Amino acid sequence: MCRIISVVIAVMLLSGSVLSACGGPAPVSTPAPTGAARPAGDAPKPTGWEAEWETLVAAAKKEGQLMIYSTPSVDVMKAVAEGFKQKYGITVEYLVGRGEELAKRMQAEQNAGMFNADVVISGGTTGIVTMKPQGLLAPLEPMIFLPEVRDPKAWRQGSIPFVDKDGYHLAMIAAAQRYILVNTDMVKPGEIKSFQDLLDPKWKGKITSNDPTIAGTGSAMYTFLAYNVWNIEQTRDYMKRLIPQEPVFTRDTRLEVEWVAKGKYPVGMATLIEQTSQFVSMGAPIQTIKVSEGVKVGAGAGGIQIPRKQAHPNASKVFVNWILTKDGAALFVKAFGNPGARADTSTEGISPLFIPAPDEKIYPDTEETTLARDVMMGHAREIFAALLK
Repeated sequence: MCRIISVVIAVMLLSGSVLSACGGPAPVSTPAPTGAARPAGDAPKPTGWEAEWETLVAAAKKEGQLMIYSTPSVDVMKAVAEGFKQKYGITVEYLVGRGEELAKRMQAEQNAGMFNADVVISGGTTGIVTMKPQGLLAPLEPMIFLPEVRDPKAWRQGSIPFVDKDGYHLAMIAAAQRYILVNTDMVKPGEIKSFQDLLDPKWKGKITSNDPTIAGTGSAMYTFLAYNVWNIEQTRDYMKRLIPQEPVFTRDTRLEVEWVAKGKYPVGMATLIEQTSQFVSMGAPIQTIKVSEGVKVGAGAGGIQIPRKQAHPNASKVFVNWILTKDGAALFVKAFGNPGARADTSTEGISPLFIPAPDEKIYPDTEETTLARDVMMGHAREIFAALLK
């Protein structure tokens, strides 16, 4: 039986919805070590990492539950929760909300001595810019021990895809983050080829954008422009020149994509790739634009972190290792709708909009550029103040 838990939180206490997704447990298959023949019926006992894994899974099943704080949507988390429940018989509950809100909630909880979240799935801005400096997280790297996960050949970049040098934030997704989204019924092919094209007066009043003054894709977009494409001064100038276009800012990532899909605004800036993917899969007339400036490749909201203390530490460790295996990653990638960081995850069914093209200039996410988003949020608050009143 599945339980649905609704949580309503004020802005300071935050908001989101917690759902408990359930499924039927399935037996865990543990590889048997090779060795001398044994009498019939006397199964060999696992040794080494297999024995450690078996012990860990047993302890996790005894805990019986897991809580995930997530910026990916309810649909994504429902699929993940059901897959984990089916594999290990452990119930997953989750709180879905904006990264900034989840970080504030975790900070308030930890200050009160409460450690409700066992795992965090979010973007780098939430993990590296906000949670890590506040001491809310623990290093993730020591929790990873399955050989399948630790194998460098398993990953597209040739190593475990930690974004930060300390191993706190791991990218499970490797998607092309194209920051301009258009309604294909309203914007002609080739009409927009560069960020500079959006300064054309014909787009005045026709642009919506993720709010760049908070942690999210809006601040990530201007960081990309300031640290990868141009420099800070050139990016500030671009922001100022964008003001006469009267962009409409929103913090609702789904609503922004919906507005473009329905034609309320022909152009969206800094849309969240997960939300875009969902509307693309529904057949919405939208498309991200390959711009001359190049493309950022990163996890979007598909990164994973661990709070500095967990209520269910064994279930947390099992979950982290499972979702980074081929099977767990495949489930997450399919639900998320973007290419996975694992080399053995299929791109079948994933829109080419989210797969870097061979002729594109690629800029990977790094800790340096992720931390710089806080700087660009400050510039955005200053420059866009009048539009945000």
